[in-house]
Amino acid sequence: MLGNISAYEWPADGSQHIVYQTNNNQIHEIVGERKGDWSDRDITREAGGPVLENAQMAGFAWQSGRTQQIAYVSPMDEQRQIHELVRLQNHNWNYEKPIPAPPGSAQPSNGLVLTGYEWQANRSKQIVYMDLEGHIHELTASQQGMWHHTDLTARASAPPAEATLLCTFACEFGPSKHVAYISGDGHVHELKMKKGATTWTHTDLTESTGAPLAQGSTLAGFSWEHSRSMQIFYTGENGNIYELSAGMDTQWRYADLMNLTGAPLASGNALSGCVWGTGNSKIVVYVSDNQHVQEIQADAEGHWTHTNLTQIAHAPEASNTVLVATEWGSQFAKQIIYLDLRENPALHTLTFKHGEQWKHADLTALVGAQLLV
Repeated sequence: MLGNISAYEWPADGSQHIVYQTNNNQIHEIVGERKGDWSDRDITREAGGPVLENAQMAGFAWQSGRTQQIAYVSPMDEQRQIHELVRLQNHNWNYEKPIPAPPGSAQPSNGLVLTGYEWQANRSKQIVYMDLEGHIHELTASQQGMWHHTDLTARASAPPAEATLLCTFACEFGPSKHVAYISGDGHVHELKMKKGATTWTHTDLTESTGAPLAQGSTLAGFSWEHSRSMQIFYTGENGNIYELSAGMDTQWRYADLMNLTGAPLASGNALSGCVWGTGNSKIVVYVSDNQHVQEIQADAEGHWTHTNLTQIAHAPEASNTVLVATEWGSQFAKQIIYLDLRENPALHTLTFKHGEQWKHADLTALVGAQLLV
């Protein structure tokens, strides 16, 4: 799949990491240091991991394990095994053996969707994938390193997923972990597990909130620790972006963000969001019909505003296939990563540091990175 990109911050040294696959199927990362330098690193070659065509990747920091993590899988691989690249703090990248197939021969990944994240409250790392039947599976490991498997769809008696979209996040104030997906009828569903519980619960968020149906092309979500809230975003059939949110009362509600802000309609599959701690806000970014990157932001009081980032930063137009929003805490910044419209696309960033203006950078040119798929 074109332009699968993952991004995360490594809190141990405040560095920013953008993971991507080149046109020769190598996995690279572009690293931004706290002092402002950028460099490109060939992780596949360094770690000796297998080269997979059209890999789907999930990169994240696991602070409890003191490691950086990249999980990847490919629909072109007959076995569709999930592979893991791991970097221990102050060490090189290493390739771990494929994550063991769960006992009982659970269905392998469909190779099309993969997410990973840390749950600090449980000191664990999670990898979530979907099988060919639309069942959602979780692989989780603690610092002892043993992987445990759960068929979340079966455990929660939930309907199967239709679109190849997954949204996963930990809610540390819960504490709980969450998986969101879209079923064949356009409903958004939540799978949830609280710390200390032994069962997963299922909620049809569309049914419980009366929200409009999802188009099935976009899905994003995260928790906002400061406001004690959870957010899930998706695109409706009319191109509007809708937010499903819940606070400490765990009661989900929906909002039409275009109606609140007058922002242009979304186009394509590019949708992402994150919390910006320095600005005490949450953001949603997407690509509109004119190939501009748009930001919708809400402050702690719930006031939404819209900004055309392409216009304000004088940046190149964006592909509507992939987009990543991430916080870079050590730089007091929020950052958007996207692809341009060239046949062999380049990676670009839009960065906003506290007290400054939005700035654009062509990362591919800046670090001499290889071209993407």
